[in-house]
Amino acid sequence: MKGVARISFDGGGLFLPAKTPYEREVLFEHVDRYAKRHGRVCVELNRREWNVSVSNSQPGRCAACERPLDHLTYALGGRSLCLSCARRELR
Repeated sequence: MKGVARISFDGGGLFLPAKTPYEREVLFEHVDRYAKRHGRVCVELNRREWNVSVSNSQPGRCAACERPLDHLTYALGGRSLCLSCARRELR
């Protein structure tokens, strides 16, 4: 389903629209909340899948911009991205 994101986590999941910039912002807010609560979530959108996880160890660097990663890591296509670069990848 184009433009509809699926967030999956232990014990459940949810579908959210993700066509407009506002809807994608709301999507990232939900992903952030569920990742912090469950430790790891899987997000599928437009036939792309990435895993978002909470890092308890020394954070690495973003594969796209080289900035240090925050407490959440967005793994997409074998690369670990920061929040800013993950948002850019969604466009």
